[in-house]
Amino acid sequence: MKGLLYKDLTLIVGSYRMNFVFLLVVYTAMAFALQMDFMAYALVFVVGLYASTTISMDENSRWDLYARTLPVTPGQIVAGKFLLTLGCTAVGAALSFLLLAVMPHNPPLPEAAAGLAAAVTTTLVYGALVIPLSYKFGAAKARSWVMGVLFALFFLPLLALTSLPEETRDTLWDALGLRGGQPAWSLTEGQGLWLFLGAMLAVSLLAVGISWAVSVPLYRQKTD
Repeated sequence: MKGLLYKDLTLIVGSYRMNFVFLLVVYTAMAFALQMDFMAYALVFVVGLYASTTISMDENSRWDLYARTLPVTPGQIVAGKFLLTLGCTAVGAALSFLLLAVMPHNPPLPEAAAGLAAAVTTTLVYGALVIPLSYKFGAAKARSWVMGVLFALFFLPLLALTSLPEETRDTLWDALGLRGGQPAWSLTEGQGLWLFLGAMLAVSLLAVGISWAVSVPLYRQKTD
């Protein structure tokens, strides 16, 4: 398993090192210059996206044929892709949190936490969809289909929300039961926020677990 992760990490670093530095600089500059919190949240998705691209690299190099000679099971190979997705997403979330923390107009904690939770969930759900579809239909088709669906369902609403004036966002928080960044429900301070974050994390991990169970037989059929 360690060897599989090392192989994929080497591919990512070798292929995307300069791309990552460029995107980090551009996203940071746009977040500061345009005061767009969305760019910080988008960074989570971009970094998490690197993990699934290793499937395309495996296809192009026919690595899966070589993998059949190794003492690893299809379940371990597929699990490596999901562990890589979780790791890349965690790195992206940490970078996004640091960016939000140093921005001069840093958003209140509930808003930043909700944005990060949405970005992490989107990234993990993307991986949970694209990995099994890649094994079934090919990585290029899978990425195009899933990217279009997630952009319509997640990123467009998130972009619209972060682009709203602060007064409009405050009105929306009130309508959702949040006042001044604090939960307005009959919960103690902060409980509503942690409940929301826990629910998002549970949904993400559930999607990853189900996707792994589906992906293993698909990968086995692909390599048979």
